[in-house]
Amino acid sequence: MILTAAIFQHNRPSSAFYMRYFSLILFAGFLVFSVDFATQNTDRVMINYTLDWLNFSFQTERPVFVPVFFTFAFGIIFSVFYFFFYHAVLLRNLSKQKKEIKRLKRLVVNEREKQGTMEERNSELQQIVERVQNRVDLQNDPDPQLLEDRENTKVTE
Repeated sequence: MILTAAIFQHNRPSSAFYMRYFSLILFAGFLVFSVDFATQNTDRVMINYTLDWLNFSFQTERPVFVPVFFTFAFGIIFSVFYFFFYHAVLLRNLSKQKKEIKRLKRLVVNEREKQGTMEERNSELQQIVERVQNRVDLQNDPDPQLLEDRENTKVTE
């Protein structure tokens, strides 16, 4: 028993596989229930509907299962339309969010490029500042030997 469980444990189908068959079994059960309900409820009922402000009146005699099935059918149709409308709204919001994400990613890339160029510019400025400080330090250096060496290098150039 444990051996078969260990062997078949890795070969289990996904939950979508079970859900497909579960929904088919559920639908078949609903059909059987519907046919059974329709055959047991053949008594006639009077259906009256009146709209006074439109001067509309509707009256008919049908078996019990007819209004019940139409009520279920209209409920299902309404639910489907509501689902599609709500799904369309969600998809529109999702596409807006995707566009916003793309825009923000482009901004991040641009800022990173700017930051990279700013870092390069800062390093260049730092080098210039160091060179200027070195020149100032050399000019303020009171050592006469360095001044003679500098003058000699200027003459040879």
